[in-house]
Amino acid sequence: IEVVREWLAAGGSPHATKRNGEAAGTTLLANACMTCRPACAPVAELLCAAGARVEEGVLGRAAGVGAVDTVRVLLRYGAIAGRPLGSGDTALHRAVLTNDWSRLTDHWSIANAQAATSMGHQGMVRLLLKHGAAVNARSTRGGVTPLLMAAAMAGYVSLGVVRELLAAGADLDLVDSGGDNAEAIVHGKLDNDVADGGIPAFPELCRRTGAVEAFQALLADVRAAGSWKRYVAAPRKHLIVLRCLCAAGRASPPPVLARLFPGPEATEAPPLPRELAWKILEFWRTDRDPPPC
Repeated sequence: IEVVREWLAAGGSPHATKRNGEAAGTTLLANACMTCRPACAPVAELLCAAGARVEEGVLGRAAGVGAVDTVRVLLRYGAIAGRPLGSGDTALHRAVLTNDWSRLTDHWSIANAQAATSMGHQGMVRLLLKHGAAVNARSTRGGVTPLLMAAAMAGYVSLGVVRELLAAGADLDLVDSGGDNAEAIVHGKLDNDVADGGIPAFPELCRRTGAVEAFQALLADVRAAGSWKRYVAAPRKHLIVLRCLCAAGRASPPPVLARLFPGPEATEAPPLPRELAWKILEFWRTDRDPPPC
């Protein structure tokens, strides 16, 4: 950080490019986006504040290595979350593939990815979607959406990532160039060899015990519910039904919940008004809600 600060203070250009060696021709900002080292976000901040151009591709690089703080800097300085990359995909596609270490070149990022327990960066996915990334954007190679890409990595991808995509409106009916939707792709992964432990070099060819089945069950439940919103709301609706049954005397709640689920002859404490009961249920999180990042 100090080296970059001194360079800029001495009149160095924030647009300078690397002249030789590995990654020759890339700008200082692009180099800062190639790794998830903690110091790179402050470096990107210095360069952007000095006027460095947020060129095409840097957002995708940062997303691909899981550098969420760097991505925040780039978005603040005008990077477009949904802009297609030169490779034909988007930063959101890259965020789904975070921790696929076989695709990385930076030693720090490779080591960080190899220590990870799952693929994809939930916080990155949520951040990009919040800034306008198209959840159903297709890559130019294979017509793959982020959800279809996650399905291809069903043996190791984080279900938190999948939930973020579904919550943002990922379409279960979209298919890739081969005609397969996410459910079909995930089903095909059941034939992969089991490789428990860390993320392998070719995660699309392997699976952890139970991972594909969990992905498959999530998609099946959302499909059965009719939409993600209905899927998430189902447990709360069950409680509303229980409240009606208690009011009719057909069910009895534990004493601690008597005010929320009053019986027909409740006398010890006045029941909560229906509107207040529903408001309480809004704050009740179930295992169907996307977990916090």
